[in-house]
Order: sequence, then C-alpha cells, then structure tokens
Amino acid sequence: MLFAACQPSPTATPTAAPMPTATPTSAPTATPEATATTAPTALPPSPTATAAPPTATPPPPLATTKIIVNVRAGPSAAFAILGKLPRGTTKEILGKSADSQWWQIDFEGKAGWIAADFTNVRGGTNNVPVIAIAKPPTATPILTQIAIPRLRPTFTPTADIPLSGGRIYFVVKQADASYTTAWVRPNKKDEIFSDVTLGTAPGDLNNALGTNASPLDWSGRAGKLAYVIGGDTQNKLQTIDQEQNVTDVASHGAIVTPRWFGDGTQLAYIGYDNNFQNQKIYLVNADGTNKRECFGARSGETLRGLAVSPVTSEIVFVSNYSGGTELWKLDSACHAPAQMTFFNVDTTAPAFSPDGSSILFVSNQDGPSQFAVYMMQSDGSNIRRLIEGFSPIFSPDGNWIAFSANGEVYIMDITGNRIQTVAPGFKPAWAGE
Repeated sequence: MLFAACQPSPTATPTAAPMPTATPTSAPTATPEATATTAPTALPPSPTATAAPPTATPPPPLATTKIIVNVRAGPSAAFAILGKLPRGTTKEILGKSADSQWWQIDFEGKAGWIAADFTNVRGGTNNVPVIAIAKPPTATPILTQIAIPRLRPTFTPTADIPLSGGRIYFVVKQADASYTTAWVRPNKKDEIFSDVTLGTAPGDLNNALGTNASPLDWSGRAGKLAYVIGGDTQNKLQTIDQEQNVTDVASHGAIVTPRWFGDGTQLAYIGYDNNFQNQKIYLVNADGTNKRECFGARSGETLRGLAVSPVTSEIVFVSNYSGGTELWKLDSACHAPAQMTFFNVDTTAPAFSPDGSSILFVSNQDGPSQFAVYMMQSDGSNIRRLIEGFSPIFSPDGNWIAFSANGEVYIMDITGNRIQTVAPGFKPAWAGE
C-alpha cells in the first residue's frame, strides 16, 4: 500500500515540470509589454512642454534716449524732423540702418528714426531687420556734398587734420520750455552729460533779443564756463569750473553773449542799465568785482552780441546803427567804434579764432531766411561763405568749427570736410581739455 501510493508521485513530477518551464516563457513576454507601454507615455511630453517658451520669444531690443532726441522721417539728418523724444524715453527698436547708426521706432503711429549715438540699448540688435530708405531728393544744407564745393575755392582740403579734443557745450530745450546745457566729447559722442539749468529765457535765448550767438563761453586760462541764467528781463551771469564751483559775476537786465578775455581775468557782455532803458557793453572781473561800462548804445541803436579778440582784446559787436545789422569793432580801450561789414542785411554771432587772425559770423546775404556761416580776416578782409548754419565757434586749436543747424550741433574741419553730427541741441561752445 505504501509502495503503491508512492508510484504516482514520480509520474506527476515529470508532468508538472514542463509547466514551470512554460510559465517563465510567458512572464518575460508580459513584462516588456508593460514597460514599453509606460515609458513612452510618461517621458517625451515633459521636455517638449517645458523647453519651448524660453527659446521661442526673446524680448525685443529697446532704446532709451540719453538726451532730447530729434525723430526723423529717415535714417539721416537729411530727413525732415517729425518731432522730439524727451530724455529717458524708451522705444522698441523695429528696424535699423545698414550701418546701425539709426534705429527705426514707432513715433505717434508713424515710422520714425532716431540716432543710435543718443540712446542706450537693452537687448541684442543683430536680428533687427535692416530697413533701406531712399534719401530725400532735396538735401539739406548741412550735407557734405553741398558744403564742400563752396569751401574748396578758398581752402585746400586736407584729410590729415586730427579731430580736436576737449568738450563741446551746447544748449538743450527741455519739454517744459526751460533751457539746460549739456556737453559731449567729439570723440565720444555716445556719452552726453547734462550740466547747468539756464532757466526759461536768459539773454541770447530770449526771443526779443535773438542774437544767434551762444550764451556760453569757455576760458582755458580760467578753466571756467561762463553762462547766463534767468527768465523774463532779469538775468544773472555766472561761471562754473570743472569741480562744479559756481561764481556769481553780474546781475542785469537781459544779459547777452558773455565773452572771456584772452587772459581769463575778465569778461565782456551786453546788458541793459538799471532802468532797462539803454544797452551797454560792460566789463567785469572774473570774480565779479570792478564792473564798469565800456560802450553805450547810441541813439536808436540795438546791440545784439559781441566777441573779444584773445590776442588784442579788441571787441567786435553787432549793431544796427547804420541801418542793417552789421559788425563793428572797438579798440582795446573801448574807443573808436568802426564799421566792419556793409552787407545791409542781418549779420550776427561773431567769434574769433584762437590766434585772433580770423572771425566767424552768420549772415543772410542769400535771402531773408537763408542764414549761413562766413569767415573773414580780423581786419574785415577776405570774406568767404562756408556753410548754412548758425552760432559758429572755433575749436581751441583752431582746426575745427562747431555750428548748429536744424536743431542739431555739427562739427567740420576748417577745410569743410568730415562734417558730422554731435548731438541734438544748438548754440555750441568749445572747451579745451
């Protein structure tokens, strides 16, 4: 009985053995199917959904104005001015000129252009599209192709004149109708610095006086900038050095064109007397002492600006005494007024060269609204036309001329070459290092 009971066991054991063999065969088949189904479903969607947004839409480049900037109809100073952007205005850069010197922006729903030099840019501009715009058919007077032919008959063009250094001061009209000064180095035009607040209508910036000359003048000897501040009829003449030390020099009615003497010890200027009845040329020491009269306006005469020779201390002033507005000269003792020009038109803004040999001035000999910069010898001879513009001034080394036109400051070398924009503004003064 015991033996019979044991016989079926060995028989059952070999029959059951193939069953475990089949089971492992089906188990591995089921396991990979479950793994394959789970892995593709969970992993691919995650990286796709997370990575796409950052790389698809980079932020647009933005330009922020460093000073009040003219907005033009195209990428050049030859295009018409559409308006102005206040300092600190930020605009998206929509396009650029081929040389990346101008940015296209949206200005009151129109395509406008601003000079890249006068902006700080946030973001890359490599992918900004280049916008090609044809130049206007009629060029403005400040373009090289118009100015240089007028200069070549009297100057020998020289390509080797190095760019003068120093600082160019100029006037900026703010959005609130007040005036401030700013300055920039000719070789670093992307760095513009704000400076003195002048007020609402000081001296040469008063529409009633309109001298065409700068209300600013620099003395290398004194190391100071002279300027006029104020509004309405009462003005104050001040000086400031590079450490921002301010000196009150004189207070007067309607002070016009303060100009340093060559030695930096005194200034000349035009102002009304205490009763606002008569204009006079005054002299005053740089520290404000010893103010005295130099020359009083004659009957019916209006004085509209002056310049002082840095060499002889002669004074050239603007007067309508002979009918038209002409240039006159006083000797170093403020005596012997003598007429220098006889154009019988509007002639203003005289400025001596550093060596005293030449005088720049502005005149509208070509027509009532066609003002141009002229140069002549200090004795009134050899008069020649240079370029259309206003408020000319020599560089301290005498090799360059700064002037204003179309609401911007320009410079060119004395041969008439290398005309270039400096900054939006007007009525420049050129200071040494």
